[in-house]
Amino acid sequence: VAEPQVEEQPMQQVVVESQVEEQPMQQVIVESQVEEQSVQQVVAEPQMEERPVQQVVEEQVQKPISSTEVQEKAYVVNQRENDMRNVLHTPPTYTVPPLALLSIPQQSALDNTEWLDEQKELLDTTFNNFHVGAHVINVSQGPAVTRFEVQPDPGVKVNKITNLSDDIKLSLAAKDIRIEAPIPGKSAIGIEVPNKESKPVFLREILRSPVFTKSESPLTVALGLDISGDPIVTDIRKMPHGLIAGATGSGKSVCINAILTSILYKAKPHEVKLMLIDPKMVELAPYNSVPHLVAPVITDVKAATAALKWAVEEMERRYELFAHAGARDLTRYNTIVSEREIPGETLPYIVIVIDELADLMMVAPGDVEEAICRIAQKARACGIHLLVATQRPSVDVITGLIKSNIPTRIAFTVSSQVDSRTIIDIGGAEKLLGRGDMLFLGNGTSKPVRVQGVYVSDDEIEKTVDHVRKQMKPNYLFKQEDLLAKTEQAESEDELFFEACQFVVEQGGASTSSVQRKFRIGYNRAARLIEEMQSQGIISEARGTKPRDVLISEDEFAAMQETNV
Repeated sequence: VAEPQVEEQPMQQVVVESQVEEQPMQQVIVESQVEEQSVQQVVAEPQMEERPVQQVVEEQVQKPISSTEVQEKAYVVNQRENDMRNVLHTPPTYTVPPLALLSIPQQSALDNTEWLDEQKELLDTTFNNFHVGAHVINVSQGPAVTRFEVQPDPGVKVNKITNLSDDIKLSLAAKDIRIEAPIPGKSAIGIEVPNKESKPVFLREILRSPVFTKSESPLTVALGLDISGDPIVTDIRKMPHGLIAGATGSGKSVCINAILTSILYKAKPHEVKLMLIDPKMVELAPYNSVPHLVAPVITDVKAATAALKWAVEEMERRYELFAHAGARDLTRYNTIVSEREIPGETLPYIVIVIDELADLMMVAPGDVEEAICRIAQKARACGIHLLVATQRPSVDVITGLIKSNIPTRIAFTVSSQVDSRTIIDIGGAEKLLGRGDMLFLGNGTSKPVRVQGVYVSDDEIEKTVDHVRKQMKPNYLFKQEDLLAKTEQAESEDELFFEACQFVVEQGGASTSSVQRKFRIGYNRAARLIEEMQSQGIISEARGTKPRDVLISEDEFAAMQETNV
């Protein structure tokens, strides 16, 4: 730090000399490194003189160095309201929660060998009785379901076995069976039969598995165990958006809790930010005051619509930053920023969770669908990901636009095959057992995988959230009240209001139909404008079919316009 002071060459002089000698700035920095003056020392000097780094960046931008315009524009974009960089400081002492907070899985000492042999013999007998050449070659037992792998003899059609679905269910005395014909990657047909006793899958056994611990992504989440008993883990970055649907009580909210808890165990607050929208008011309430949140849990439907619009604006802002930095995605942008090639700080991933889409679609279907589609279409590269859950998997909630833009889907138990097709495009979800039994259709896969979802108790969530809360306070970008105030203001203020007033004053009379024709707007908007004029005393009350009288002159209107401006 002392060397630059001895030579009496502060950083600003170095930059000026470099311009005189027609040497680019990077060469000067290289020379300063050769002279054993590291960049850190040069940056430290203004700090000794009590000049913040932000001022130094401003001075650099103002100097006529190469690519000045790009840097200035990037700096302006950085300074926008609700800047994500303001909430990106995680204390160095922050630690992710320990696994000791989670329940220890119970080891089941049940021996099901006899039951498996029985079922195997019954299946072979059923095939013989119906003169179908097929036999069981392998058995895989999962936590809730056992899959019998059946190999048909040469020349036997697959649909001969699938047509026996009801007869197999009868002979096995099973609650329900599901036939997967054929199993992807195997020359066998899978017949899935419920176990006599299902065992729960605990979050702890997934989080301690190598597939979860070795994953470097902060958005790695635990889903459950497949039929073979292997842990199923997915990366939200590769999803990149997810749809979770199923009937009431099938396990959707538990799945969302498992995903959120996994993120708390994997990511620090500066790496991942969460926006939670919960019209039910109780499902996501335990996560309030978690430092990962960009805002308190949003429960009001109007505020939720405004929050989705904020996410769209944040997406556009990020793409502007990427364009100025020359980056194509969030990972590359953060690499460029961390190397200090441009002013700024790294940006976190944002995960938006909507716990009940049907509620939002009932209040403002147009706005919600547009915001969700825009985020789903474009937001993947800028690190914004969407998880949408609904208990009403009908076409008016999961519209074609939403479904086509969300590639990853999780189907829980539904009441009919039509609902199953709405979610995952094929039947099968109507034959699930409930209580966390799901079909997981990953991005890029053609057939869903059957998974027994993890169970997270309220006690485990509470312990995990308490551990995170104690280490860091949340730094919210906005609150629900701010969103509601903005929404009310936007509703009351119409950009056409003053133009409509001027038109009415010039005409000397006011009617809804004349405003409609003049500005080419709908009846509802024109009627709102007329009512607003009446409330402000510009026009009289309605007089039947006659136009309303104008109560102010052009001079008075001009004066009113000036005071409002």
